Amino acid sequence: MRGEPVERIPFIGRMDLWYTYHHNRGSLPAPYQQAELWDIQRELGIGIFGFGAWAYPFYRIEYDGVDVTRTVQGGATTTIYDTPHGRLTCTDVMSEELHEAAGNGARVKFPFKGPQDYGALHWLLEHARIVGNLDAYERSVEPIGEDGVAIPYSGHLPAHELMLRYMGYERFYYELSDRESQVERAIAALDDQQQRILALACQCSAQAIEVGGNYTEQMTPPPIFDRFFASFYRRTAELLNKAGKVLVVHGDGDMKLLLGRLMDCGVQVVEALTPQPMTSIDVADTRRLWQDRVTMWGGIPSVILTPTSSEEQFERYLEDLFCAIAPGDRFILGFGDNVPTDALFHRVRRTAEFYWEHDHYPVQG
Repeated sequence: MRGEPVERIPFIGRMDLWYTYHHNRGSLPAPYQQAELWDIQRELGIGIFGFGAWAYPFYRIEYDGVDVTRTVQGGATTTIYDTPHGRLTCTDVMSEELHEAAGNGARVKFPFKGPQDYGALHWLLEHARIVGNLDAYERSVEPIGEDGVAIPYSGHLPAHELMLRYMGYERFYYELSDRESQVERAIAALDDQQQRILALACQCSAQAIEVGGNYTEQMTPPPIFDRFFASFYRRTAELLNKAGKVLVVHGDGDMKLLLGRLMDCGVQVVEALTPQPMTSIDVADTRRLWQDRVTMWGGIPSVILTPTSSEEQFERYLEDLFCAIAPGDRFILGFGDNVPTDALFHRVRRTAEFYWEHDHYPVQG
């Protein structure tokens, strides 16, 4: 991740979505019906990734002067925040497939529904308290040992959090146009939360911290990135660098136009980089753009592991990928961003075999 010399390029990938889905359905392939995920990865020779957004969190958020209630009914989770300035209600819905895979639900109703909610929203965000869970987090990832890496996740960047969790993209942009100062106040409160979270992250033993991600150039285009994200990343890069930690971004979106900006902001690793055919990102072009400044972690679009790609297309993709990243500087092989529930397991195994046949540095293009 720091660009240090290696004898072999690493292979560290997420398989938790695939594993949990098939484990819950009793459909894990032989001989792994009773195996734990990390044991399967050890047997295959795929490094374990303690992905921060799915691992035990190193912090939690509590609210002073706010009553929070949650109810679950028919796959929908409704959360109510009662503040002195009114009530905010949101609903998350999880598909049956994601429920079986222990995935996260999609937010279908946002807490902020109109200008009348600014009082409650500002109170909620400005009365957030960050509570550390460092000891519990460390215990949860300790079993990974030397067989992979755990990277805690700090959360979405402030403006992105407002888009994703509180307003939705469409309403965010309308509000930014009509009530800019109110939006900026909410972003400032979320920024304060993130600064406290990152200060806590600097105290953990992890060598790297994942900060934000899941960007698409359609919903967070370059002008929005420049205005709301760039300065935050520059400040975060400076903070983490002083603490001896690497700044990682989750990069599984269609964000070709943002790749240079991430580099210029001091991001050192883009994890879960998902290239063509799932996005417009080209691996060879990205390698030339980043040179020795950013580590590319990913490269395997999950769709090639599924029946939608032929065996010939699958094999050719692996060959082309290793040609594109040769000689292998600042590259970690991984999935973009996960092995999907409908992946063909023999392709997962074949990916590991191909890796072990070509992992020595320098990779021959």
